Amino acid sequence: MGRASLQWTDEMLAALGTDKDAVLAERWGTSAKTVNLKRNSLGIAAFGHVAWTPEMLAALGQESDASLATQWGISKASVVAKRGSLGIAPLDSSRGKHSQHSWQPNEVMLLGTASDADVATQLGLTVAAVRNARMARGIAPARPQKPPIAKS
Repeated sequence: MGRASLQWTDEMLAALGTDKDAVLAERWGTSAKTVNLKRNSLGIAAFGHVAWTPEMLAALGQESDASLATQWGISKASVVAKRGSLGIAPLDSSRGKHSQHSWQPNEVMLLGTASDADVATQLGLTVAAVRNARMARGIAPARPQKPPIAKS
């Protein structure tokens, strides 16, 4: 037979969304699914969910990710992920300008056609920037040409 239905108290309802569903479930002796269903039925965002405002979105890339995370009381990882998902370059705090290269289609076509070092030299970028761009796009590194095997 199934368990008796959980009796939700005002205190329990107020706690929804203030910690992970699994943590609350363990505290109350129920399943995370039960907590999740109740939280969702009440329209309460999951713990750690950020409700991005237009002002927050406009600030992305204008200040350092760490500074914005501190201002908003969220993790730096949340800021980095949101900024990245929107294609917004990070602010290079050491120079006060954007540090991410804006890859043009003709530059992307070079990735994996020669060594990362050669492509970096050709584009005036760092090897790390080229390698990261290549890897982010799932492009395999160029393989050095091997001379044909001589038949004896």
